[in-house]
Amino acid sequence: MEKNIKILFIHHAAGWGGAPISMLNIINSLDKSKYQVHVLLIKDSIVSDKLKKNNISYSIAQSKFYKKYYQYFTHSEAEYVKFYQIFKFIRLCLIWLLSRYFFSKRELINFEFDIVHLNSSVLTDWLAPTAKLGKVIVHVREPFRKGKLDLLHYFFRHQYKKYADHIIAISHDNARRINIPEKTAVIYNFVKLPGIAPKLDSYRSKRFLYVGGAAYIKGFYTMVDALDYLDDEIIIMFAGDYSSPYRQKTFRTTVKKALGKGRKKQLAIQRMKKHKNAVEVGLVTDIGPLLQECCCLISPFTVPHFSRPVIESFLYQKPVIVSDVDGMQEIVDSNLNGFVFQKGNPKELAELINILAKHPERCIKMGKNGYEKAILSFTNRNVDQILNVYQKIFK
Repeated sequence: MEKNIKILFIHHAAGWGGAPISMLNIINSLDKSKYQVHVLLIKDSIVSDKLKKNNISYSIAQSKFYKKYYQYFTHSEAEYVKFYQIFKFIRLCLIWLLSRYFFSKRELINFEFDIVHLNSSVLTDWLAPTAKLGKVIVHVREPFRKGKLDLLHYFFRHQYKKYADHIIAISHDNARRINIPEKTAVIYNFVKLPGIAPKLDSYRSKRFLYVGGAAYIKGFYTMVDALDYLDDEIIIMFAGDYSSPYRQKTFRTTVKKALGKGRKKQLAIQRMKKHKNAVEVGLVTDIGPLLQECCCLISPFTVPHFSRPVIESFLYQKPVIVSDVDGMQEIVDSNLNGFVFQKGNPKELAELINILAKHPERCIKMGKNGYEKAILSFTNRNVDQILNVYQKIFK
């Protein structure tokens, strides 16, 4: 393979989470003498600050269309257009078409690259424009949705099949959903080794970490409902965004408040903030210090998911408690490195938390088992598999 292969990463979202962290890890693992990398951010956000700190070349989409109007067309189990959301569907279709046939081409006109790496499966509007300029890789980080008579599933799948040169899925569940095996490689996300030993007293701390914010799909309501069943000395550390759904005084939020939309979330946030078993940590960009202090991580997702925080927890030698959604079974071996409970069942979740709080020696054993699995499957050795994909499509 020739030196100085030019790779353009395109990143979609404004928040800090698994997708930008994974992208940053991949870029930092590349041999700079062989790869020249640039990142195009569709939205300006904290991601640009992280890229700057890591001396990674980047630019931000210049069009007012992307700055003000753009919304990517998500079609996953976590987020999709409902059958009754006709106006949202029409708006997303118009945005997708404008991006696909006009605005994305204008953003790409000044770039020269050999490979474009789309950092999410939601960037279907960028597939055809980038395919005309170089080899295209799609990183599938979301559980692709396939419902009954799901025309969108087949339309977007057709886009992947026609324009992508290769697909990287972060789990076997995601790969099965996309169902293009001839182009797909399953490469798990990887996390850097923490380089520090776990604090032994943390296993007796009776402190558990939840990192999902106030999102329903992250299992926030289940976590809040479980608080009432916990033993008195147990503390759940709530990391993430817990601001009011009505914090912005706009016409839209005023209407939502009048209609009672967001009321359930607001009440759940208030319960969490006042509960004796809860401590609000807030937004964090690095959960490592929190994993050092807690005895266990909780990931109570309500939709199929492959959880990055679970992998991080294992590398900090901490066990996990997760819901039984699709994808999670690829990471967690029940009763070996964590517990699995029925999604949406707060009482069962609380019972498992109480058990681990009473048995720190079990936390230690499960944490070590999780660490051994993570070392084999979720470290930066996985970047070699990504390099193999680059080499394969560039031949």
